[in-house]
Amino acid sequence: MKHLIIIGVGGFAREVYWHAQGSLGYGTEWDLKGFLDGDVKLEAEEYKKLELPVLGDVNGYEIQEDDVFICAIGKAAIRKKLVEIMLAKGAEFITIVHKTAIIHGNASIGKGVIISPFVRVHDHVQIGDFTIVNVVSGFGHDSFIGNFADIMGGVGLDGCACVEDEAFLAESSILLPNAVVEKNAYVGARSVVFKRVKAGTKVFGTPAMPI
Repeated sequence: MKHLIIIGVGGFAREVYWHAQGSLGYGTEWDLKGFLDGDVKLEAEEYKKLELPVLGDVNGYEIQEDDVFICAIGKAAIRKKLVEIMLAKGAEFITIVHKTAIIHGNASIGKGVIISPFVRVHDHVQIGDFTIVNVVSGFGHDSFIGNFADIMGGVGLDGCACVEDEAFLAESSILLPNAVVEKNAYVGARSVVFKRVKAGTKVFGTPAMPI
């Protein structure tokens, strides 16, 4: 039995604690061990909300033989930094997939990915490493999501849409067929991307326009 440690102690890490208990492999392949602090300490009252102990932080924690990890930090740049620290120490990351998710058999999902409840991953979808997919999001056929992307709740990708590395799609945003969100771009809540969002830009609205 492996022991899963959640990297992060904030609100999303607490959500992942509950998601994990409804995910494939929980109780048969791995259980939950605790949390690790990232690079920011919280107020003492926030730590009291955690259901498991904080075992240390990413810099000081000594990895045990049966430890596995998931990084539950919503900001891609911070998540990437902490993941790289742990990988350099030999950490093994797993992907967690909630039992309510619909995953087509020919979809490809990388390592360290969080697939939350009621997500739909359709025919020949590709999801890269260390991407977060929040609740009730759905990806149409042949769509692509890169590494360290952040897909918030209720996001929809139509067929052949593309989200590049470290992009952020806010709540209920939509990509129409063949639309592209380039690296490190930000799509605001309830926005609709018709064609392309350039790298590093922030867009909002219908159609999504730079702000």
